[in-house]
Amino acid sequence: MTNSPSILVVGDVHKEWRTADTEFLERKTQDLTLFVGDLGDEDVDMVRTIANIGVRKAVMLGNHDAWRSFSEKRITPNLQESLEILGEDHLAYDLTEWPEAQMSIVGARPFSWGGPSLRSPEVYSELYDVRSHRESAERIVEVARQAQHRDIIILAHNGPTGLSMETHDIWGKDFGKSPRGDWGDEDLELAIDHIKSLGIRVRLVIAGHMHHRLITPRGAFRTRFLRHGNTVYINAAVVPRHRCLANGSVVSHYLKIHCEGGKLDTFQEIWVDVKGKVRDKHSPKVMEEVS
Repeated sequence: MTNSPSILVVGDVHKEWRTADTEFLERKTQDLTLFVGDLGDEDVDMVRTIANIGVRKAVMLGNHDAWRSFSEKRITPNLQESLEILGEDHLAYDLTEWPEAQMSIVGARPFSWGGPSLRSPEVYSELYDVRSHRESAERIVEVARQAQHRDIIILAHNGPTGLSMETHDIWGKDFGKSPRGDWGDEDLELAIDHIKSLGIRVRLVIAGHMHHRLITPRGAFRTRFLRHGNTVYINAAVVPRHRCLANGSVVSHYLKIHCEGGKLDTFQEIWVDVKGKVRDKHSPKVMEEVS
């Protein structure tokens, strides 16, 4: 790994968080920490734990973080409190600058379940005045227009449409009576295409949601790193994000990404033990560009 500016990415948490995780992040070997969401099922205590970590961070809440709200088609007290706790750290339709790497980080639509529907346009309408994929795409593009840098990273909970068809694809549908097909977000694909047409370079798209181990076929694994054109897409959803080594120690999963001068430098998956020592690491292979 290089000494270039870096971010740590935390995939879908699903309540898999330890004091050791907080301590590792607070060593501040990274410039910025990104969370792709699904901290818990509208779990205010988990949101508060993440919000209280003493690092510069950006969070994109996932579908589980608005689980009851979407079922009841209203903003529940838990979701409202979660948003208040996170404040500006919640990057939904928002922007944060990463001057060390000469890049800007653009937040996409939060709470995504994936698939063709917004699931609960009532919630999006009340919170963000968004009622459709097209309106959502316009919001994302407007944020990108405000970026200080011409090279950007997009932080989302779910990835875009246009990259998946089979169950093992990066955001392919692996569940239900008819597994197979594209379970990405249409608004994100529309936004990326428009942003690129403005001459803004989308260097990275970081999301999660679709777990690394497939439901169908059971036990198989999905593609999680893909290059399409000049953009690298990363699915950070390694779930569970804790695993036990042969010696009995428990390690946590992170992605460490180095960027410099507006360009992706290197990235690695790392597994860190309770003392903050990296016990396993590897540089994942990026799949060939899709047509």
